[in-house]
Amino acid sequence: MLKPSILNILIFWFVKYLAFYILLMFKNNNYTLIGLSELKSGEDWFYYLWIFLFLPIVCMLIFSAPMYFLFKVKSPIYLVLIIAVILIGEYLFYTWSASQSNLMNGVYNGTISVLFLLLFFYKSITPKFR
Repeated sequence: MLKPSILNILIFWFVKYLAFYILLMFKNNNYTLIGLSELKSGEDWFYYLWIFLFLPIVCMLIFSAPMYFLFKVKSPIYLVLIIAVILIGEYLFYTWSASQSNLMNGVYNGTISVLFLLLFFYKSITPKFR
C-alpha cells in the first residue's frame, strides 16, 4: 500500500499499463513487446519505446492531477464520482487512441485500473467510506 503522492500515482499508471500489456499479450497471443533481442537500431528502439510508453505517459499527464485530487476529497460520493470520471475518461481515451476495433479492451483496461487502484491505495480510499 502506497501513500497517494504524485510519484506513487505516476508509478501506479506505469505499473497498471505494464499489467495491461501483459494481459493483452496473453489474450492476443502476441509477444512482440518482450522481443527485445529483435531491436537492432536506434529507430527500432525509438519505435518500441513509443509504442510501449505512449499510453502510460499520456495517462500520467492527463489523469494524475484528477487522481491526486481524488485523495484530497473527504466525501465518499465525490470520491466515487471522481473515480468514475477518471475511468470513463481513460476508457474513452484508450478506445479512441489504441483500440477502436475492440472496445472490450477498454473494459479490460478499466477493470485493471480499479484493481490496481485498490491494490496501490486501499488504505487511503477505504477510510473515506466509514
